[in-house]
Amino acid sequence: MRLSEVVDLLPARVVYGTDSLLAAEIGTAAASDLMSDILARVEVPDILLTRLNNTQVVRTASVFGIKAVIVVRGRPIDPKIAELAKQEEIVLLSTESSLFESCGKLYSNGVRSTTPTEDAQQA
Repeated sequence: MRLSEVVDLLPARVVYGTDSLLAAEIGTAAASDLMSDILARVEVPDILLTRLNNTQVVRTASVFGIKAVIVVRGRPIDPKIAELAKQEEIVLLSTESSLFESCGKLYSNGVRSTTPTEDAQQA
C-alpha cells in the first residue's frame, strides 16, 4: 500500500508530504502515545500513529527512519511540527478518526504491526 492510499483510506489530511514521499510503499505500522514504546521495537515501522502532536514525535520518526506520522482524533498540529516534518522529509498526516479506528482500517487493508522487544512484551 502507498502512503497516498492511506490518505484516502483513513481519510487523512496531508499536513506535509510531497508526491514522491506519498508514493512510498508501506507495510507496517505502530501506534502509541509513548515514544519509548516505539523506540523499544525490534523493527522500525513505516508509519507511526499517535495522539501526540509535538516535535518529539517527528524527531523520533526521523532518528529511526519512520516514513510517516499520523496524528489521530483531529488534534491541531502546530506549524513548528509541520516545518520540522518538512525539514526531515517525513510525511505528516492528520485524521479525525480515533487511534483504534485508524489502526483497524490499516490492518484490514494489509498493514501489519512491527515486533516489540522481548522486554516490552513482558511488561
